[in-house]
Amino acid sequence: MRTPSGRSRAPDPIHWLRYAVAGSLPTAYHQWVLYDLTCGTWVLRHLSRALVQFSFWWLCLLVPGPLSLRFAMVALGYLLGLYFSLSFMEDACERRLLKAGYPPGLNRKIREETPVSERAATVALYASYYPPS
Repeated sequence: MRTPSGRSRAPDPIHWLRYAVAGSLPTAYHQWVLYDLTCGTWVLRHLSRALVQFSFWWLCLLVPGPLSLRFAMVALGYLLGLYFSLSFMEDACERRLLKAGYPPGLNRKIREETPVSERAATVALYASYYPPS
């Protein structure tokens, strides 16, 4: 689905939540997935998805025990999760790209070859050459 400006539109909150917890998006959003993985803020977008994935750590506050211990469990869970999420950020983005039907390495190729100001146009160009399967 495209907006009147020609760019693909972002998924609604329900679809985005599914995408954030490693689900796939319908074909209509696959060009947006490519943009999401190549735009100038792709690292921040990855971190926002990771924070959503780790939100289950808040359930540790329901465990009986001292409040300081419960908050420590939440903090350690988040820190460990963010450490591994940042460590494997490229691989996670690559898997999302493959789920959307694009060839391996396309996101890295776009990020390395294209200046930030021109990435949206480049994503549209690549999406037209590599339609998601």
